[in-house]
Amino acid sequence: MAKFVLAGKADCPYFAKAELLADYLQINLPNFKIHKITQHPDKWEQWLHDICEKNGWKHKRSPIVWRELLDRGGKGLLLGGFNDFMEHAQHYYGITSDMLSEQMLRIAKENLQTHIEIEKEEEYIKSLINPLQVWISSASAPACYNLIPLLANGEVFGMATEVSIHLLDSSHYKEILQWALALAPHPGQWESSGLRLRSMLLGSGSNFCCQKGVMVQ
Repeated sequence: MAKFVLAGKADCPYFAKAELLADYLQINLPNFKIHKITQHPDKWEQWLHDICEKNGWKHKRSPIVWRELLDRGGKGLLLGGFNDFMEHAQHYYGITSDMLSEQMLRIAKENLQTHIEIEKEEEYIKSLINPLQVWISSASAPACYNLIPLLANGEVFGMATEVSIHLLDSSHYKEILQWALALAPHPGQWESSGLRLRSMLLGSGSNFCCQKGVMVQ
């Protein structure tokens, strides 16, 4: 199974062209999967810097494409940019795109508008959420492995209570904290029960991304 991530500026015409080709490949090839990420133009450079720094990559333009070796959010293998993705599709699948520049620009404009609308909707939803704030210091302690699932499954605060769990510890314990978060209920379990869990790993002033199955605040 070939799992790729395609990320770019919401208004990037080259992202629009790569997106169309990726969608075509996913529809027509059962072993090809694509996950797309758009970023607002104002946030793109910082986001790109952070993702490259996290993975040890060097890339400066939109879009960026990488192959996921494991699950989403896990270790990735950088493919490159627009030209690299086009060459990969041509070489391995014998498929290319003949999208015209005018169409690229039109779709890029639509993508930006859609991205802005989604952001507004997400901000509105967030404004409606007022979760119970739970902060756990020294969160790498063994007792937390049992505590976190109890706080997240609704037994302590009730199934209808939204809980925001913040784990604080040294950055040296980043992997341990990520593993602890994996013990929390699967999204399908807690969302169906009315409980929403938001989590943040804090260490030495830096925010860490948590593993899938837990929403990041």
